Amino acid sequence: MWYVIFPFATEFVAKILHGLSEIWSIWAPLAMIASLTIPLLILNEKTRIVKFVYLFVIYLSTYINIIHIIFFNSEISTSSFISIFETNLREAEEFLIHFRSLKLLIVTLLFWGIGIVLFLFSNWLPCRRQIQIRIQKKYLIAAFIVTYPIFCFGDHRYKYPFEKLLFAYFEYRQDLVRNADLLGKRAGFKFKNIRSLIKSSEPQTYVIVIGESVNKEHMSIYGYNINTTPNFDAMKSELKIFREVRSAYCHTQKALKGILCFDEDFANGDIITFFKQAGFKTFWFSNQYTSGNCDSLTAMIGDLSDVKKFINKSHYRTKLSSNYDEKLLEYLRGSLQDKAKKKIIFLHLMGSHLPYSKRYPPDFDVFKGREENDKSIGVAQYNNSILYTDHVLRNIIDLVRILNDNSFVLYFSDHGEDVTEGQDSPHSHVESLSTPAMFDIPFMIWCSDKYKSVNKSFIDGWDMHKIYKTNNLIYSVVEMARLMFDEFDARKSIFFGG
Repeated sequence: MWYVIFPFATEFVAKILHGLSEIWSIWAPLAMIASLTIPLLILNEKTRIVKFVYLFVIYLSTYINIIHIIFFNSEISTSSFISIFETNLREAEEFLIHFRSLKLLIVTLLFWGIGIVLFLFSNWLPCRRQIQIRIQKKYLIAAFIVTYPIFCFGDHRYKYPFEKLLFAYFEYRQDLVRNADLLGKRAGFKFKNIRSLIKSSEPQTYVIVIGESVNKEHMSIYGYNINTTPNFDAMKSELKIFREVRSAYCHTQKALKGILCFDEDFANGDIITFFKQAGFKTFWFSNQYTSGNCDSLTAMIGDLSDVKKFINKSHYRTKLSSNYDEKLLEYLRGSLQDKAKKKIIFLHLMGSHLPYSKRYPPDFDVFKGREENDKSIGVAQYNNSILYTDHVLRNIIDLVRILNDNSFVLYFSDHGEDVTEGQDSPHSHVESLSTPAMFDIPFMIWCSDKYKSVNKSFIDGWDMHKIYKTNNLIYSVVEMARLMFDEFDARKSIFFGG
């Protein structure tokens, strides 16, 4: 079993010798190929099952890491695996279509072609060839002992893919089981002494719009030199535009924990349960994909709402196409007509999720890239998705405006997106890269005339240039709804100290 134990032992040694990484960086790719293929030559007919396991554990995990590097120029991370585990077939299909390339095809064919050929070749050899290989085995083992350490502590991006996959999945499953257990106990969860600063007889309608992958630097209302937000620009005087808000994370599920859970932990209570206990009827309408039995915490919390609809339950058998975010408007109209006196409505947009070209209808294909430059085409498509989001948000605000209730519309994005034309731009959001563009997000509030008159002193105290991270945004939402409870911490709200 040396060939199973050796990789793990070598990883341990490699970590100790990490300081030598620069010496081996040039040889890392060659060492990787040798260290992965040599065991397939060493193993004989009797170890076919072990060899098969090796091929689809060590070999597969390395392939996943290499593809991640090709896509994003960075090593795979825990967040990457969370995205993999929570992706359904429809979303995976869109991702692969967007990132398809000749380089990906060549790497895939070579990587798996070599592995499968060696796997089959070593089992088809005649007995005399097997004897010859046994004689040569010591040299192969020696080559493996030399090359695998170079692979492990050579180029840092290639390190420990199997270890990352194993522990990322373990952490993901542990969190999923914990949240499911907490969900079962949610009915007994109680917030202490919830109270309102607004008269209970006053009708209240609050709309929270959660965007997806929007970098505020691509919005003209934030100074972008391309007119991507004409509707926001036209109604600028009606909006409160916060300039220095950043996402705490560049991965959706991590980012939304701080938005939907107190202190980023489901155990401390969630936003839906809180508003239900405060006497609000809750609505959750999402254009995001769901993942069946492996649904994220976001979907779990959304499912707690009194009324909920996930409109993008795409399935590989039905081949349903993605809905545009405008589809959410019909559900918003219905909820606004609901007779409940106090309502809070969450709209989870698909926004600017990859692939950008799938996020807007043909009428919004306004900006064009240069055909010889793939990066410029991607930027143009991203800008079109922002243009469409601007249109959807204007319609949301207009629908809420008609009510003439004590109401507001809050819009922000879960995280940003790196969408430049530079060679190093991944056109995505990758935790291991963490460029500023992946965290810079829009944060805008529209308030009805009645809300502004009732809460004038509160609004006058807002600081549009306050530096704020969204990992405690739930406290800001509670304060905007003019609610308090015993555990409320005003210091965690964006409105504190204004």
